[in-house]
Amino acid sequence: MKKIKIILFGGLLVLCAQSSSAQMITLDSVLRRIEQANPMLMMYDEQIAAIQEYANGAKSWMPPTLSTGPWQAPYSGFSNGMWMITGEQMIPNPRKQSANRNFMEGMGPIEQQDKAAKKNEMFAMAKQNYYEWIILQHKFDVVVQTDSILNYIVHLAQLRYAYSKEKLNNIYKAHADLYELRNMETMLRSDMKMKNVELNTLMNLDKAYVFVVDTTIGSYDYEIQIPDTALLSAVRSDIKQFDASIELVKLQQEYEATKRLPDFGVSFSHMQALNAFPNQFSAMGMVTLPIVPWASKEYKANIKGLDNTANAFYFQKQSLLNESMGRIASLQAQIKAAKQQLYNYAEDIIPAYYKSYQSTMIAYEQNTEDLFIVLDALKMYRMAKMNELDQLDTLLKLQVAYERELEIR
Repeated sequence: MKKIKIILFGGLLVLCAQSSSAQMITLDSVLRRIEQANPMLMMYDEQIAAIQEYANGAKSWMPPTLSTGPWQAPYSGFSNGMWMITGEQMIPNPRKQSANRNFMEGMGPIEQQDKAAKKNEMFAMAKQNYYEWIILQHKFDVVVQTDSILNYIVHLAQLRYAYSKEKLNNIYKAHADLYELRNMETMLRSDMKMKNVELNTLMNLDKAYVFVVDTTIGSYDYEIQIPDTALLSAVRSDIKQFDASIELVKLQQEYEATKRLPDFGVSFSHMQALNAFPNQFSAMGMVTLPIVPWASKEYKANIKGLDNTANAFYFQKQSLLNESMGRIASLQAQIKAAKQQLYNYAEDIIPAYYKSYQSTMIAYEQNTEDLFIVLDALKMYRMAKMNELDQLDTLLKLQVAYERELEIR
């Protein structure tokens, strides 16, 4: 057993030396980089800035109109007429402009909440990839440890075979187990590289950039928390987006209501005589009459329709709250069960398999046990460790799903 510990320690030193060449990036650093550099989130910033620019132009006036041409010129004698120059300017109602500006600015909060919801999704993707990488690293450690032990066992069996104290078929079986482990090492390395690329993509880094993850895992008591709809409404971006949409509908209603207000205009014309007649001018004021029945029908119908739109958003919000509360309750039950299973692995299952392997190994070293039994006990112990890590992976995925529901960073 002392030789096994020496070999195991050597394998871990090699593994640490390989890992030390790459920079370690914590999960918080990954999330911060996504927040700052992901192109999708940067796109939302540009859209929000564009909305503000559009709103800044909401109080502009229509351009003036300038026209010119002959006026009251008879066909029989053009010089008996006049030449007219006319300038017109429509003056928009300032209340209409303010309502329109408020309506356009109201689109900004919707985009902001949409950005926050997309960021929450990206954070969940990053956490899941990061945690899966941690699990793969722990599995790789288990495989490397088992490889070192199995390599020692194969060497010991070959020495015994030379003295006719071991069966050849058992040695072949040990070799096969060793090659299977090395196949698994290759697969795990490939999977970790894939997680590296996926995280680089989310962080908008060079896909070939290599780093290592922090393998420490925090524990959270999410299963005992008691969230309610008020908390969910306060933290969930997609739910707050419905609130922003309802507010936008109200602003649109206010804008539609201002359409009953008149707009104004002025017109000035100068007539230059082409003969002995005196020059003339005309100055006119204009006002629109949107309250007439054939003009008011549209904005009245729009105001009523927007009430239905606001109600639809409200019920969508309630539906999302109901579904989210159900998912949270389900996740809490699953988290509790996953923690109990992990506890069982740590306290009962793993120690029992380790003692089984340890006892068979001691017996084999004392020539009282068969190599096949040792290999089977080692394999069962390794599989139990892998199953424990699979269970930990399940717990971490559940925690990520819970954090996604409550937008916990």
